[in-house]
Amino acid sequence: MKRKILSILLCVMMVMSIAGCSKEAASEVKTETYTKVAKGFGGDVTVTVTLKDGVISDVKAEGPNETNGIGSKAIEELPKLMVAANSADVDGITGATITSNAVKSAAKAALKEANGEVETALSFTPGTYSGEAYGNTSTIVVDVTVTEKEITDIKVAQQNETPILFDAARDTVISEILKEQSLAVDTVSGATVSSKAIISAVGNALEKSGADIDALNISKEKENVTPQEITKTADVVVIGGGGAGLVSAISAAEQGSSVIVLEKAPFLGGNLTVFGGIYNAPDKEKQSKMEMSEAVKKTLETAINAEPANEVHAAAIAAVKADYEAWKANGSVGLFDSASWFALQTWNSGDKVANKELVDIMCNNAYDGFTWLENIGVEFNDKLTQGAGSLYQRTHGAVKPSGSGFINAYVETLKKYGDKVTIMMETPADTLIMEGKKVVGVKATDKFGNKYTVNANNGVILATGGFAGNVELRQEYCEGEKWKDLSDKVLTTNLKAITGDGIIMAREIGANLIDMDQIQLLHLGNAFTGSTKGVIPYKGRNSDEVIFVNSNGDRFVAEDGRRDVMCNAILEQEGGFYWMIHDSKNIDPKSAEAENFIKGGYLYRAESLEELAGLIGVPKENLVASVNEYNKYVETGVDDLTGRKLLVATIDEGPFFAAKRVPSAHHTMGGVEIDSETHVIYKDGSIVEGLYAAGEVTGGIHGGNRVGGNAVDDTVVFGRIAGYNAANKK
Repeated sequence: MKRKILSILLCVMMVMSIAGCSKEAASEVKTETYTKVAKGFGGDVTVTVTLKDGVISDVKAEGPNETNGIGSKAIEELPKLMVAANSADVDGITGATITSNAVKSAAKAALKEANGEVETALSFTPGTYSGEAYGNTSTIVVDVTVTEKEITDIKVAQQNETPILFDAARDTVISEILKEQSLAVDTVSGATVSSKAIISAVGNALEKSGADIDALNISKEKENVTPQEITKTADVVVIGGGGAGLVSAISAAEQGSSVIVLEKAPFLGGNLTVFGGIYNAPDKEKQSKMEMSEAVKKTLETAINAEPANEVHAAAIAAVKADYEAWKANGSVGLFDSASWFALQTWNSGDKVANKELVDIMCNNAYDGFTWLENIGVEFNDKLTQGAGSLYQRTHGAVKPSGSGFINAYVETLKKYGDKVTIMMETPADTLIMEGKKVVGVKATDKFGNKYTVNANNGVILATGGFAGNVELRQEYCEGEKWKDLSDKVLTTNLKAITGDGIIMAREIGANLIDMDQIQLLHLGNAFTGSTKGVIPYKGRNSDEVIFVNSNGDRFVAEDGRRDVMCNAILEQEGGFYWMIHDSKNIDPKSAEAENFIKGGYLYRAESLEELAGLIGVPKENLVASVNEYNKYVETGVDDLTGRKLLVATIDEGPFFAAKRVPSAHHTMGGVEIDSETHVIYKDGSIVEGLYAAGEVTGGIHGGNRVGGNAVDDTVVFGRIAGYNAANKK
C-alpha cells in the first residue's frame, strides 16, 4: 500500500515538473524593442517596433507636430497596418505622403537593426540627377550631383515660390543636407512647405542614383551642446525683424546709433513676406492723370456733408472740405485726394474708434514715407490702383512680388552700416529688463538654448507684430458679437511666429493695452491654409476687376467694401467661402504664375463662363447672369445690387478664372498704447521710459477696421519715428 502511494506521488510530481517546464518554455518567448527617428512634415517622427519571436507584435508612432487630421492620421493608422502585415512595406495615407514615408522609413530602420543589419555607408551611382516636387505655389526642380559616397552639390533649377521665405528654405535646407549627408534635416519655420518640397525633390533625384532613401530619411543623433550665458550691448535694441523692426533699425542707424535686432524666425521680414506689396499714399502727380467717376465723387461728397459725430469728426470734415474746395478752385483735374481725405476715410473706416491724432500722423506722413521707400530702393509700379479693402485709388503697388521689394531694400540699407547693426536670427525675446519703471534691455534665448542679456543704452523698440496667429489671445480679447468664433477653425494669413509676444511682454510690465477687441479678417485666405498664397500678385488682390460669387453663382457683396463687411457676408454664405472671378484682362492666361496656381489647385481656368461654372460646381446660368449683370453696372456706372462704387472694367475676355477663398484672421488692430512719439504708455497714463513701439504690436491707429494697404504705412511712418526717438532718447 505504501509503495502504491509513493508511486502515485512520484507520478504527480513528474506531471507537475513537466507542466513547470512547459510554462518555463512558454515564458522564454523572445521580445525585442527597437526605436528609430525620421523627419516628418512637422518635425521628428519616432517609431518603436516590438517583435515577439521575430514577428511584429506592436508598433507605436509619435509625431506631435504633424498636421492634425492629415499627418496625424498616418501616425495613427500605419502602425496598425504594419502589425497586420508583419511588415513596414504598407501603403501610405493619401494626402500625408511625407508623414507616411517618415513612419515607414523609421520602421524599416528599426527592423533592419532587429535583423542585425549594420548601417552601411552611403552609396550612389555617380552623376547629376534631377528631381521635382510641388511646393507652395509652384513645382520645384533640383539638380543633385553625387559621387559614389557623397552628395556634393544641390542646385535649384526651377521654382516660383514666395520670395524671402523660399530663399531661407533653400539656403538652410540645402546647406544642412550637404553637411549631414542626409534627408533627415530640419525645415525652416514659416517656410515648412517649401522646405519639405526641396527635401522631397532632392530625395526623388537621389532615388534615381540608386540611393537607399529609407536610410537617408533616418535622423542622426546630435551632440549635446552646453548653452552659454552671453551679454551684448547696443544703443538701440529692436525686438522683431519684420517691417516695423527693420524700418526702426534703419532710422536709428541713420542717427549714428548702434543697433541690435532680435528676430524670432530664421528669416527677416515677418508678415511682409506674405503680404500684397501695397502702400497707400495720396500722389498728386499720378492722380492728376486719373478719372474721378461720379460714384467716387458721390462717396467723397457724402462723407464731407455727413452730420458730425463729435468735434473731432467736425474738424476732420472741415479739413477735407477746405482741401476739396481749394482743389476745385485751382482748376485741378483728375482724381482729388489729400492727406486729410485719406485720414478721414481711414478714421471713418475704423468706426471712429482710433486715436485721430495717430491717424493724422500716419496719413500726413504717408507720402514722405513713400518717397523715403523709393530713395532706399523700393520700386513701385507707375499706375495707382485701389488695393483690396483700401477704399480709394491711392494704392502704390511694389514691382517685386509679395513684400520682397521692401525687405530686400531694408536689408541692403542696413548692410551699409556694417558692424553698427547686428541682426540675431532665431533669437526670440523673452522678457524686458527693468530698472525701476525704466526699460533698459531684453532677455532672449536662441535656438541652441544660449541665454542673452541684451542691454540698451538709449532705448528698446517693440516691433513684434500682432496676435492673429495666437488663438488663445484672439479668443480672450476678440470673440463677441461681431466675431462669434475665432477658434482654430478660423485660419490665419499670418506667419506662425506672429503670436503677440511683444504685447505679452508689455502687459507683464504694466503697459496699457487698447482696442484689443478689434481684429480684422481678410477675405483673401485660401481654403487650404488660410494664407493668401495662390492669389495672383498685385492685380489679383485688387478690387478693380473681379467679382465674388457664392456656391450658387450669385454676387452677394460689394467687392470694394470694408474687409469686415465682406468677411461677415462671406461667412453668411453656404460653406463660408466664395469664388473670386477673373478674366484675361486681369490674369495673363499664359503666365507661369497662372499655370503654377492651377497645378496647385488654387486656381481654375476655362475658355467660357459655362465651362468655368462646371469646374467649380456652380449653376451655369447663375454665373453667366451674375457676370452679365455686373458688366451692365460697369457700363452705367451704378451697381444696383451691392452698391459697389469701383466699376472700372468688364469681365468679358476669356479664358476666365476662379479662385476659392475664405475669411482668415489677418490683422489685430489692438495692442500696446503709444503716444505721438511712439512712447509706450503705462496704465496710469505715464510714459514707459526707454520703451518705444511701432507696427501691429501697437493699438489706436486703425480702430475697428484696418484699411487695406495701411499696414505698411503704419510700419514705415511709426517705425521711422520710433527709431529716431530711441536713438536720441527723445
